[in-house]
Amino acid sequence: MSTDTGSRENHLIESVLLSDGVVLKILDRSKKIAGDRWQVRLTARLEIPVEAICKEAAPELPPADELRAALGDPVIYEHDNTRQFVDEAEKPRVLEMLREAFRQQALAYIATPGFHRKYAARQYRDIMKRKTWYPDDSPSANQGDPSDTG
Repeated sequence: MSTDTGSRENHLIESVLLSDGVVLKILDRSKKIAGDRWQVRLTARLEIPVEAICKEAAPELPPADELRAALGDPVIYEHDNTRQFVDEAEKPRVLEMLREAFRQQALAYIATPGFHRKYAARQYRDIMKRKTWYPDDSPSANQGDPSDTG
């Protein structure tokens, strides 16, 4: 008896080489949820090397080492589209519909020169903003200690 659900977690559908040499991966992350029903999920994923982001000086970005420390290397961008409770017979059509919608609505934006730099700058600003909200790991910085009844 086979327990294989037919799920192909992170199955690569397509790779798109962008003009700056970064590769956009389009993945099928669908999974069977019940009987013949699927959660159909398409993910567009960029793994942007910090060197590609920092190759030109930009006032909105910190030095490369600081960016690496905050965001990691590579910097990850993901865009997900999901449809729930899709009939197994409809799964390929729904997945292709999600792929075409992404290509028509988001690919041109992601391929725009400067997108990677702007995305990294935004992520870095968000992380720095959160650090100012919670400057340390003390309980008072994290909404109080639940064991503190005093």
